[in-house]
Amino acid sequence: MIELDIREALKNEGVAYTFHYEGIPDLGEDISFAKPLILEAEYSVLKRKVSVRGTFETVLHTVCDRCLDEMETEVSCYFDETFSPDGTQEEEEYAYRDDALSLDKLVYDAIILNLPPQLLCSEECKGLCPQCGQNLNRKKCNCKQEDTDETNPFAKLKGLF
Repeated sequence: MIELDIREALKNEGVAYTFHYEGIPDLGEDISFAKPLILEAEYSVLKRKVSVRGTFETVLHTVCDRCLDEMETEVSCYFDETFSPDGTQEEEEYAYRDDALSLDKLVYDAIILNLPPQLLCSEECKGLCPQCGQNLNRKKCNCKQEDTDETNPFAKLKGLF
């Protein structure tokens, strides 16, 4: 858990504090870290709202969308977010409780939003054979790439183009 102790900041409105985190947080099963997350942030409080801005970087274990090989993906992000006491936050704000503020949801959201739309091991990735499933980056298969199966509902469209 990436947690900020904001007791001191709540007593001293307007004063900027710094925060450093390096480690592997537990953000759920869908994010797997290959290297520790390094987060640097600055935060301050104004009218019980905590403004947190900073950067983080890490490397994730991911899977290529074309060939399904495991790979690593670098992620780095700048963030500038506001946290309000639980129950008072507006739609675009995160919540905090008591004197602790968890950055887990913020980091999770930022990672998901900053991943590329398609994760590829390389731009030249050939993917999988649609018939036999062979990884075409490793070995060429002997499957015919023509779809001649007349039971395919899209086979009739082939003659239109």
